[in-house]
Amino acid sequence: MPETRVPFLEVLMRRLILPAIVCAVMMSSSAMAQWPPQRLKNVQVLPEDTPIRALIDTMAGFTRALGVRCAYCHIGGETTPFETLDFSSDSMPAKVKAREMLRMVLAINRDHLPKLADRRTPPIVVTCATCHRGIAQPRPLQQVLLTAYDAGGADSTESAYRALRQRYYGSAAYDFGEVPLADVASTLRVRGKLPDALRLHNLNIEFSPRSGFALRQAAGTELAAGDTAAAVGFLERALGINANDSQARGALDGLKRKPK
Repeated sequence: MPETRVPFLEVLMRRLILPAIVCAVMMSSSAMAQWPPQRLKNVQVLPEDTPIRALIDTMAGFTRALGVRCAYCHIGGETTPFETLDFSSDSMPAKVKAREMLRMVLAINRDHLPKLADRRTPPIVVTCATCHRGIAQPRPLQQVLLTAYDAGGADSTESAYRALRQRYYGSAAYDFGEVPLADVASTLRVRGKLPDALRLHNLNIEFSPRSGFALRQAAGTELAAGDTAAAVGFLERALGINANDSQARGALDGLKRKPK
């Protein structure tokens, strides 16, 4: 069956907000001796008559959304001049995935989202940045940290967190708020890894020292570990930050009412 083509106007409207993929249409090998090329080859999703400038702008949008460069999907080195990259080859697995991602996001925006009742104006659409947020593999921080833990334990987890925070803090790539580390610590608590869970709670408090949530979460794990005094200390710190913290107050009062 022939490939489904996307209307050119639709392509232009979405060229900087397409899904997290890299170049879904490739330049011809005969044009590789110059940059920009004169024509396109091996077009399978976007229209064959897409203007070269529009194509280049679209590809640039993809690289920014994934935090990568052209060689992520095309044969060539990171510092290779554009005219030497083999854009038309399909030998890179990432390029094959890119086409499927492009078809997926177009289907979501064109076929599924319009069926929603009471859509907002202007309508919300799925874009490459919706999931990728500047990283090639759009995994939430919790998943990345748990993978690091399973591979190398608490040391690996803390190292991964510090390295990611150093590199990505201030961007949209990962959530470096108080929740992700608390989530990972809670998972380790369920696994019975209480010392490692407490280590991550303390790491969370190091970076969010005025977070009542982080302190309450640490208190809960201290109680699970049987250290009531440490739990009381965390709850009192939370109340010192916010005297109206009802959750910390209720937990602390409950501990004080327990028979000694």
